[in-house]
Amino acid sequence: MNASKRFNDLHRPGSPMFVMPNAWDEGSARLIEQLEYPTLGTTSAGIAYAHGYGDSSVTMDNQFRFDAIDRIVRAVRIPVSADLENGLAKTAEGVESNFRQVSDMGCGGASIEDIADYSSPQGPLFFSVEQASERVIAACEAVRTRNPHFVVTARTDYLLGSHEYSLSEVIRRLTAFEAAGADCLFAPGLRSMEDLKTVQSELSKPINVLPAKRMTLDRLRAAGIQRVSLGSSLFRAAYKQIAMVLAELDQVTGMDYMQRALAPGHLEKIMR
Repeated sequence: MNASKRFNDLHRPGSPMFVMPNAWDEGSARLIEQLEYPTLGTTSAGIAYAHGYGDSSVTMDNQFRFDAIDRIVRAVRIPVSADLENGLAKTAEGVESNFRQVSDMGCGGASIEDIADYSSPQGPLFFSVEQASERVIAACEAVRTRNPHFVVTARTDYLLGSHEYSLSEVIRRLTAFEAAGADCLFAPGLRSMEDLKTVQSELSKPINVLPAKRMTLDRLRAAGIQRVSLGSSLFRAAYKQIAMVLAELDQVTGMDYMQRALAPGHLEKIMR
């Protein structure tokens, strides 16, 4: 069974909820696989940070991003969903080309978000609903004839912008993306289980959730959520641990972290 079919099967109605951790390189991907998660996503922020770039940096070459995704896909046997930010293209034609590229790499799916400009000093600028929907259509059409099992996730980052918190706008965007053919919908920034349920009630396709405070896996499972991803949080948690270790080296217990680290032999068994 190919990666896309396995990934698509996880999204079937009635399937159990699954957690999709996000990797930024081959090693993190292999660790996730070794811990027996059924799938993983890439994190565009983690890939950028790991190489000294800011998230969505205009100075980071797109081919560098694609090469990182390709290395992750080749490193594991479980399905990979590629974080393609806004499709990594200004035009719908560019979105089509980039989705075809990750499909040909062997990704099981990929995501596209509705940000038009990441670098605005006032915060991200967004495509209109109509423009964003056209780009979702382009992504879907790019992969459907090549791989009918490929999972397109359409995401609105509206709640992460500088405007007011608006569930109605999130619902307006996600329902439009669903109508455009997206297989999974995603709105990072939802603040509560109540808000999540409000959005969920307006959609028929599976929702991906990036948990907020008090969104435990048990509560998400009970609410009928099918997919949970972790975004860049694993990368940031790892780097926080590194920062804490280095800041506390002069303390009496400063070297105790060595006893808590994964053993070299453990990592040798994971890497190939």
